[in-house]
Amino acid sequence: MSMSLTRGLRLLRATAVFVYVAALCLAVAVLVIAFIPGSPVSQDLPGAALTGLHRVGGITTGVVADRSGWFPFHIEDPSLAQRLLHMLTEVPGLVLIAEIGRRMAKLVRVAQDSDPFTAENAHALATLGKLTAIGGIGTWILSQIAQGVLCSMMLTSSLTFRPQFTPLGWLAVGLIFAAFGRILDRGVAMRAELDTVI
Repeated sequence: MSMSLTRGLRLLRATAVFVYVAALCLAVAVLVIAFIPGSPVSQDLPGAALTGLHRVGGITTGVVADRSGWFPFHIEDPSLAQRLLHMLTEVPGLVLIAEIGRRMAKLVRVAQDSDPFTAENAHALATLGKLTAIGGIGTWILSQIAQGVLCSMMLTSSLTFRPQFTPLGWLAVGLIFAAFGRILDRGVAMRAELDTVI
């Protein structure tokens, strides 16, 4: 294996380990902070549910607040339920990122230490793709439900909650992992066919 390839794999593995550790530490920190009384809770609220946006000061003539947009608000003394809901908007995604980083570090280590072109590695990549896509959609749904409940606690008017973001990023990354898994699987099959010919 060439030095540049070895260095590249080392860098990829270090990056994956860093992502794993950093995301896990952030998840634990957010979880611990949720149980501390008086810890901050911020949430974007939909402009359509707010009143008085036409009286916003500090802007030039002809500039108005976007009623279809979202505006950040802060709860001064949040209850435990509000802190836990805020935690649910962040922790599941961080845990999923940590798990993706851990699995990727393991895959890169296998590529460094032995033959990377195996059916097991192809299967591991395909599984990682499914985990990313399905887990990503699941964490997105959970965070949107938590945000919707938190918004209803912060607004005096009734709210028809609409998701603020989409899970397309999770789906795209999951598709990339799955595609690499299928390509690797095809390469393994072609090498096996070639071995039988030779």
